[in-house]
Amino acid sequence: MRNLSGIPDEKPKWIMLDGDLDANWIESMNSVMDDNRMLTLASNERIPLLPHMKMIFEIQDLKHATPGIVSRAGKLYISTDDGTK
Repeated sequence: MRNLSGIPDEKPKWIMLDGDLDANWIESMNSVMDDNRMLTLASNERIPLLPHMKMIFEIQDLKHATPGIVSRAGKLYISTDDGTK
């Protein structure tokens, strides 16, 4: 994200995160997903998510997500072919 925000052009940039949500790191995404669009690291470094940058989370479930995270994210549910998941 740091490298992408430093690129001077405004071509679309996509950050894709694939894996299970962790209760600790997903909370740091709150400020990225709200109007601030700013990731603040533990070192207090602030990395902006610029208007031409988008994030996609590919996850199995939302069991560790807080209501705030769920309300900030668009959700797309894709079931299995047999409809059991």
